[in-house]
Amino acid sequence: MAERIRMEDALDLSDVRVFARGDTVKGVVVGETDTEYLVDIGYKSEAILRRTELAPFREKVEEGEELEVLVTYIDEENGTVFVSEKQAFFNRRFAELEQAYRNRIPVKGKIYEEVKGAGYNVNLDGIKAFLPGSHLGPGISGKFERLKGKELNFLIIEFSRRNRNIVVSRKEYLRYMEEKKKDELFASLGPGKIIEGKIKSIVDFGIFVDVGGVDGLVHRTEICWKDIPVPPPGKFRVGQRIQVMVLEANREEERISLSIKRLREDPWNGIAERYPVGSRVKGKVVSVTDFGAFVELEEDVEGLVHVSELTWGRPKHPKEVVQEGDEVEVVVLGVDEERRRISLSLRRALPDPWEDVEHRYPHGALVEGKVTKITDFGAFVELEEGIEGLIHVSELSWERVNHPSEVLKEGDHVKAIVLKASSKERKISLSLKALSKDPWEEFLERYSVGDVVQGTVSQLKEFGAFVKITPTVEGLVHVSEIAEERITHPSEVLKVGQEVTAKIIGINEAKRQVRLSIKKLQEEATKEDREAYIAQPGRETIKLAERLRELAQE
Repeated sequence: MAERIRMEDALDLSDVRVFARGDTVKGVVVGETDTEYLVDIGYKSEAILRRTELAPFREKVEEGEELEVLVTYIDEENGTVFVSEKQAFFNRRFAELEQAYRNRIPVKGKIYEEVKGAGYNVNLDGIKAFLPGSHLGPGISGKFERLKGKELNFLIIEFSRRNRNIVVSRKEYLRYMEEKKKDELFASLGPGKIIEGKIKSIVDFGIFVDVGGVDGLVHRTEICWKDIPVPPPGKFRVGQRIQVMVLEANREEERISLSIKRLREDPWNGIAERYPVGSRVKGKVVSVTDFGAFVELEEDVEGLVHVSELTWGRPKHPKEVVQEGDEVEVVVLGVDEERRRISLSLRRALPDPWEDVEHRYPHGALVEGKVTKITDFGAFVELEEGIEGLIHVSELSWERVNHPSEVLKEGDHVKAIVLKASSKERKISLSLKALSKDPWEEFLERYSVGDVVQGTVSQLKEFGAFVKITPTVEGLVHVSEIAEERITHPSEVLKVGQEVTAKIIGINEAKRQVRLSIKKLQEEATKEDREAYIAQPGRETIKLAERLRELAQE
């Protein structure tokens, strides 16, 4: 019988759990005294839990309540085990807080005490931590009266289990949440996504848009489909909410590229089909420059009317023809979809003034107009808007003209005779000298071969001297016709400005040329003629007069 009892005791003992100091176990409260509780932890006897070893968050426990405790001491001789709920709690919480520290997981805590000049003590659900004053962070008062009992979120920035030292930071928590928010934002921003944002600022190179706490840039080239130097004034303003498309979101560089223009299709696609060459379209003048005017045909599509295509006339500046805001009808001259250019004409949408110009300006017609331009070869005269005629330098006067500015200047109002008009060549030739009788004809009516004329030497050449007979007709005295003796150059006998008498020995009507001879007079003169010639007042020459006297004495 005794052997059987020993066997049963052995079996009971084999079911008893084996514990070691520091083990954390679960047990049930089965009794209590004034100073301690009895806890069944599966040992051969109940474990003793002193009331002072309860967890800090409670003052007592009830029978039947399950606890988590830590084995602090085993009295093997008496078979007694001592446990602590408080130490089990600290071990568990320190393990949780260490995990939060290593993995940067936020923790909650309440400020319960001020450390003068340094910071605050924080209760992390039963574990003491220190919050430096510099780590309180923005957006909250630093006065302890307002902070006491306030539950806040923190990040653990220092942790030592051995020293039970924990330092927390609200500032780092706020930074952590900001970075986390950025992570979530960038993860959601894929290329092509359309989002709404608020304009933060407008600069020369684009628009910054706040898209959830991070600024993205709409570069000026992504604002609209036309090229603009700066964001259009007035169309966008700070604080305005707009929709944008994400082009790129780079989390490492914290760069977000956005687009406004890509919210709609590129209007230049298929532009040639919508605006075929030769078609008439309406638009609005949006810009006037020195070289022409830009006309908006539709949003972000502008064509250029070159200054030469603004009017049939010749304006000094495009602003003389159009102003910004004008509604105009134009003709499409050319479309370059690849280079995104459209050439337009304003004048070709108007009647062509050169049509039927031959009938309106027949040969010989007297016309009147304003001199618009002086060139080396002539003067342009505006006869009507879009119609100009040219007075060639040779048609300005019957007299020799070296430059048109000697006769006319810009702005002069003149009358002229039409010589020729051509709508095909878009030219009208005019003449100013045709208004008066041809002085050559007058010369022919007055003089003939054999007549003796008087004139002034106007030019000396190696081959002879030119003598102005009338204001518009000159005659040539060949070097061989100047004197009876042989001379090598006219300057030996004559000089410019000298007045001479000569005989007409030839007239070429076709070439309008007159040949003169001084020598013939010398040969034909009688003694009396020579003396009479010499005696004429005001007709003395230099070497020629002396020579004639010598001949008279022979």
